Amino acid sequence: MRIIVSGGLGNQMFQYALYLALKEKGRNVKLDTSLYSHVEMHNGYELERCFNVNDALVKYSKVHLFFLRVILKIKPSIFLYEDNLQYNNGVYTTKCRYLSGSWQSEKYFIQIEDIIRKSFIFKDIDKRNLSIMEEIKSYNSVSLHIRRGDYLGNSIYTGVCTEEYYLEAIEKLLSRITLKNRIHFYIFSDDKSYANQFIGKLNYPVHLIDFNKGSDSFKDMYLMSQCKHNIIANSSFSWWGAWLNNNPDKIVIAPKYWFNVKNVDLYKDIVPEKWIKI
Repeated sequence: MRIIVSGGLGNQMFQYALYLALKEKGRNVKLDTSLYSHVEMHNGYELERCFNVNDALVKYSKVHLFFLRVILKIKPSIFLYEDNLQYNNGVYTTKCRYLSGSWQSEKYFIQIEDIIRKSFIFKDIDKRNLSIMEEIKSYNSVSLHIRRGDYLGNSIYTGVCTEEYYLEAIEKLLSRITLKNRIHFYIFSDDKSYANQFIGKLNYPVHLIDFNKGSDSFKDMYLMSQCKHNIIANSSFSWWGAWLNNNPDKIVIAPKYWFNVKNVDLYKDIVPEKWIKI
């Protein structure tokens, strides 16, 4: 069985988590990263660089890449495609040779949570980010992720995490926190101008993190995971930042509508049940 790896770091982490879950059940499974040699996707394949993940990869060849591109178009019976984002336990028993999708739900791997957390230990964190991590640990810190960039031109994502969403999320989170004198917000965004306008509306200490660019972007996820609480965007990137947060008393606020599709049943399994959806 082959899991086709695609997308940015957050998507890759979900695909790798499914790989580990299938492996734990005794399935013969490998990761196929061939598409990164053909299509430019975010910062490319990042699991090895960010987490030292170097598990069984399908050996790349031009012939295999051609074959993969063909089956992605025609979707033959050897190919299991994730038609929607609902949890599908059929992945554990399928006889299909290829799996393609984001598999964006903790239901796929929650049974091996400890293995997943040990696999996603960030490496090569530089002194600047380690210094901010120490600061984060000293406060009742809240990460807040504002993703615009590639979302602005995509009608599926835009209009979900509006300014109203973030303000309501902050209000909801603060209503559940007792020690408000130690609150400190850490804003992560790919739109510095927009983020600064938003910061101007907050009455709490705020630190904008905007220097982890390109191949260093994963360090934002690391810092998110070090915060006490998280307000996430409709993004697998900040989803993982919140999920990897080990604070047993963490409060995570997530958007009820992950896409501009009002039928939440189509993606109801994305946000864990313990998180607050608004």
